[in-house]
Amino acid sequence: MGEIIENLVTVAKNVTQLPPAGYAVGIGLTNECDLSCAHCYRSQLKLDRLSLDDVRQICGAVPVGSVSLGVGENGLHPQYHEILAWLNEQKIRVALTSNGYSIEVLSDEELSRLHSVEFSLDYPTEAEQDAWRAPGNWRKCWDGIERCQRLGVRVAVIAVMMSTNYDRLSELAAVTARRGLDLRFNIYQPVTGDRFSMSYEQFWDGILAVITNSEIVTISEPLVNALIKFSRPTAGSPCGKTSLRTLPDRQVSPCTYWPYAGGKNRLNLEKLFAEGPAILAERAFTEARHVPAECQDCAFVEQCGGGCASRRKLRGHLDRADEYCPIARQDQAMLARITELSWQAATFKDLPKAGNACTFVVKGRAPVAV
Repeated sequence: MGEIIENLVTVAKNVTQLPPAGYAVGIGLTNECDLSCAHCYRSQLKLDRLSLDDVRQICGAVPVGSVSLGVGENGLHPQYHEILAWLNEQKIRVALTSNGYSIEVLSDEELSRLHSVEFSLDYPTEAEQDAWRAPGNWRKCWDGIERCQRLGVRVAVIAVMMSTNYDRLSELAAVTARRGLDLRFNIYQPVTGDRFSMSYEQFWDGILAVITNSEIVTISEPLVNALIKFSRPTAGSPCGKTSLRTLPDRQVSPCTYWPYAGGKNRLNLEKLFAEGPAILAERAFTEARHVPAECQDCAFVEQCGGGCASRRKLRGHLDRADEYCPIARQDQAMLARITELSWQAATFKDLPKAGNACTFVVKGRAPVAV
């Protein structure tokens, strides 16, 4: 294993992080949704909303490079149209994630003002998608995608890689590519439990299948970014460094998956308004940047930083290496499989969503055997 690692030290140390033009700010206007998907992490205990005034103050508290709207289905918010109009007036790039509803309620003029739109699809066929989310959801998403393409709005598909679909995303990438779309996907995180968490083998089988059958636009999932030696556009995770999340319950966190903190450790909008960028010195943000002791001497530490901090925090093991790390597991066979992988880079695109989370963006192609 030592020989494999030594052969990659030079590449790992040559990766640098580009300075941000402003913070990538995730805003959840509401936790309302017209669907109730089994894997959703949003809080459903009570209805929470941020107001237009909250959004104004958020954008005044820190330099904003882009705003990503997610969490619930934002089109259900009573001030949805006013908030989008205000963000457009401020010339802030807005990326919107939707199951289709929040696009349906926009006029063509409103939709055309968005920087980019993502539609949530987790399976490559209509039957699978509708069984997973709701009858008619597949068609609703593709109708919205076609409308965005007709209007010239940048559009992509967003998926969550889980134990139920890790072996289906390479096919989903091929389906989206045939429509001229990129596929972005996040790794399922155990925010509400382990029901859809992937095993170590499923994690790598799924990711390597997608990478083998696609061209890579960007990867900000730090462990994967480091081990396959992909250094564009940034090294490591943006969480706790160049991005922050504001949630419908007024909580502020370094990552949308970061576990809730109460008491003196709770970060809310009032703290953000008072502290501005200095909020990145608060405990949650410093923990998101924390590198486990066992990772300090690793050749990949500059890129990887111990892997996904939210995943480690959710597990209650912030000071341990990412559970999917083959180096920590001393799995030489898996490490060789990963580092010897042949992959291709696609043309780089400036994607707000890629700058505010640990994520993957790929352009699919015809599947081949891994």
